[in-house]
Formats: sequence, structure tokens, C-alpha cells
Amino acid sequence: MTDPNEGYIERLRRIIEEQYAMRPTGCGLSFDEILCWEIHTNGMTFKWLAEKWGISLPTLGELIYDHCKQLEESPRVNHDYIK
Repeated sequence: MTDPNEGYIERLRRIIEEQYAMRPTGCGLSFDEILCWEIHTNGMTFKWLAEKWGISLPTLGELIYDHCKQLEESPRVNHDYIK
């Protein structure tokens, strides 16, 4: 069942996770594990991965951007900074 409040990127992540769960690769089941495995271990280029997943390159770029944003730490101001 889908969540009517689920955003487009979240929906794509969920669909990809569900499809890999049906045909496991041994890379893990989270979208982040799947994405990293496909690119870093399986040797997929962005173009190949977009074709494999049936999405456009810009959409894959959005998925990668979303993945990277989630890895970023919260800002921490350095009050001792001197220019």
C-alpha cells in the first residue's frame, strides 16, 4: 500500500528497494546500499544504471543528490574561526 503523502523521490527509492528485495543481490536491502553497490562494486555508470532502473539520467541525478544530502552532517559553527 502506498502512502498518499509519499514524495516522488521517496516513492522511487521504495519501489527500487522492493524490486531488489524480490531479486536479492547480496548487497543489502536499503536504497543507499543498493545505489552504492551498483556504482562502486557492480561498476555501473550513471547511464547504465538509469537504463537498468528504467529512469532518466536527471531522475537518477535527483536520487543520487537525495542520497548525498542524507549523508551530510548537520552544520556546526566554528566560533573560533579567524579569517
